[in-house]
Amino acid sequence: MKILGAIGFLSRIPVKVNIDPSKVVGDFPAVGYLSGGLYIFIFYLMGRSWPIIVGAIFINYLIFNAFHFDGLLDTADAFLSQKDRQKKLEIMKMGNSGPMAILTGVLYMMIFAFVLEKSSFITILAASVFGRYAMVFVAYISKPARHEGLGASIFPVKLSSLIRSSVYLIPFLFFPKIVLSLLVGLACVTGLKFLSNRLIGGFTGDTLGATEEIGVISVMIGRFFLG
Repeated sequence: MKILGAIGFLSRIPVKVNIDPSKVVGDFPAVGYLSGGLYIFIFYLMGRSWPIIVGAIFINYLIFNAFHFDGLLDTADAFLSQKDRQKKLEIMKMGNSGPMAILTGVLYMMIFAFVLEKSSFITILAASVFGRYAMVFVAYISKPARHEGLGASIFPVKLSSLIRSSVYLIPFLFFPKIVLSLLVGLACVTGLKFLSNRLIGGFTGDTLGATEEIGVISVMIGRFFLG
């Protein structure tokens, strides 16, 4: 039941389960298995030509990642502005895509498409699962920057939820280079946590979405440079 709640909260899959988000946060990584599995299914059946990669990204983001990608764009607009803390929070709440959001989004997609084409199936799956785990981990060690909105609804994250989410990473511990890539991802999202604390005094739903996107791509990039 909690897994279904996590799926309903983090995707467009029509799961009719009404559960408090703070109760299902420990199962967020389960959604990563679905997202990564969708990429693998498409690539296994149709190969990895560039039209297929673009189409796979579109389908996956339509179902699973548009929510997080929007958070990445809003976070980029706010963090890269020269405004004070309160103005940055207002920029994120408005949700309009400014020039920094567009630049960040284009660069992100270019890099993501490149590493997606180069990544093994196990790397794609590990990155997708880690992206959702990263949201749980960062939320556990963070505080909400404001006390309303979807982001605030998962706080506080209990230790039991963090442990539950960590279980989903166990299958990847048998692959040494994947483990190193996960550590790269962990370092990147932890850095985002400290940056967010400094700039806006905590975390929001947008920065949690950005955490997922950065977690995914940093694992893929880490694995790419490991050879």
